[in-house]
Amino acid sequence: MLKIKEIHFRHKEKAEDVLKGISFNAEKGSITTILGPNGSGKTTLFKCIAGLWKYYKGEILFDGKPIDKLSFRKRAKVFSMVPQEHEPPFPYSVFDVVLMGRASYVGVFSSPGEKDYEKVKEALTTVGIEHLQDIPYTKISGGERQLTLIARALAQDAPVMLFDEPTSHLDFRNQINVLKKIKEIAKERALVVVMTLHDPNLAGLFSDKVVVINSGTKIAEGKPEEIITEELVRKVYDVEVRKSRINGQSIICPVL
Repeated sequence: MLKIKEIHFRHKEKAEDVLKGISFNAEKGSITTILGPNGSGKTTLFKCIAGLWKYYKGEILFDGKPIDKLSFRKRAKVFSMVPQEHEPPFPYSVFDVVLMGRASYVGVFSSPGEKDYEKVKEALTTVGIEHLQDIPYTKISGGERQLTLIARALAQDAPVMLFDEPTSHLDFRNQINVLKKIKEIAKERALVVVMTLHDPNLAGLFSDKVVVINSGTKIAEGKPEEIITEELVRKVYDVEVRKSRINGQSIICPVL
């Protein structure tokens, strides 16, 4: 279990907190989605969990152990991260991009070994892009790039996977394909998956738990079908909506 306890964060030059005591748990084998509008604090919280930014109060625990004291190398064996977008400085092959996920297992003066290459091949097969392994990463589609980054995270062999807006630059088809793959991997590998989204419908369709934040404060937490209500969307997004059920799924539709 990943446990986020009373996280407070502020930028050095600012007096006001950006995050105001955020707490929640994320379980193995499930997807916990941090949902909220732009400027709500989602990305700040994500960066605090990933260790990119330092919170000044609170605690983050994995399996009961604090992670803020870990070195970057040890942290990379707990957390793998899939960013919103990635522009490599060199046209690496898809295989080489995924191989970068093995960096924390390779010594400074060492080269990747047989096990590292096996992990890469396994990750490519898991996300279904083994046929792209020799193609330059810069020459593939947006959806294929996102799957490559997921494969890189899988090759990292970490028990916690973090996704920052994994669908933000994808078309409708690829949004669904990528989120289906994330959900499948979380279940099959019993991983703790935490992702940020701004679309309530995608959060409702693909999450086991949703944590709704706004202005740096947690507004709601729970199963998406229970907490993503017309009232909550109106409060958080300032949009009038109606909630309907289609094929057994709850869908939020704006009132135009």
